[in-house]
Amino acid sequence: MLAIRWLHLLGAALALGGATLAWWLFRTTGFDTAPVGESESGTGDASEVATASTGVPALAVAAGYERLFWAATGVLVMTGVGNLGSLAPYVPGTETPWGTAFVAKLALVLAVLALSLVRTLVVHRYRRADELGRAGRRRLRRSYGATALAFAVLVALAEVLAHG
Repeated sequence: MLAIRWLHLLGAALALGGATLAWWLFRTTGFDTAPVGESESGTGDASEVATASTGVPALAVAAGYERLFWAATGVLVMTGVGNLGSLAPYVPGTETPWGTAFVAKLALVLAVLALSLVRTLVVHRYRRADELGRAGRRRLRRSYGATALAFAVLVALAEVLAHG
């Protein structure tokens, strides 16, 4: 039982931490850090210029995060169902504050999964095009920010559920 809870925490940490990292990368790298045609080192290295103007490293991290996210989500769902199954006789009904918080958490989980599917497809589309414009960077930055915020709310709801 303890191992299942640790797996659940690990899955949540990976999902929240990865979304935060991707958001931060899209926020801090790219168009605003190095003008197109000029590298940060001043050497004019073409690869550095291309990196700054296309956001490819952030996109590569985002693609890696998508694989990690869905693996972590699988672990979260399996361990969450396991935790709920082991506590089923003691779970209060939906008419209680605990039950209301639990239903809110499940609804938020479903919303995060649906919107994450869209985000994953968008990342895949940009990877296939091998180019990410300003609008794409903004879209992905907001998407990862929303994912991180949703997971932070889920962690807060889990804390409320765990301690009454």
